[in-house]
Amino acid sequence: MDGGTTQPSGWSSEKLEQAAQKLEAQLLEKPKDKPLKKAVRKLRKDLLPMLLKYEQYQMLLGDRNSFSKTDPDETFMRMKEDHMRNGQLKPGYNVQIGTENQFILAYSLHPRPTDTRCLQPHLEKARQNFRGR
Repeated sequence: MDGGTTQPSGWSSEKLEQAAQKLEAQLLEKPKDKPLKKAVRKLRKDLLPMLLKYEQYQMLLGDRNSFSKTDPDETFMRMKEDHMRNGQLKPGYNVQIGTENQFILAYSLHPRPTDTRCLQPHLEKARQNFRGR
């Protein structure tokens, strides 16, 4: 993971780490400064871990709108209604299958929720499969 990834706020985990180190250096000079101790503790325990987690999520997300924490390759998609009649967003893949006379010629899995953005990559994969034979 790149610690220098910049966030919309302009802060990165690298910059926040440097700020925490500066405050810790000040704390060594003034060990009884309670507001300074509190600021360092908040940086180390709350802010820095959250920012690192956020940066990791941003990397996993890529150009998608969502991902599943249990399987980062999955994307949340609106699934068909189940027996309870409540259509929900659930993690899943978009499966594309190309057939000819009921024979499967090619298949592909995509993290995109719509078929329109899956057709071209699917056809390209099928074309590559047949060129190799």
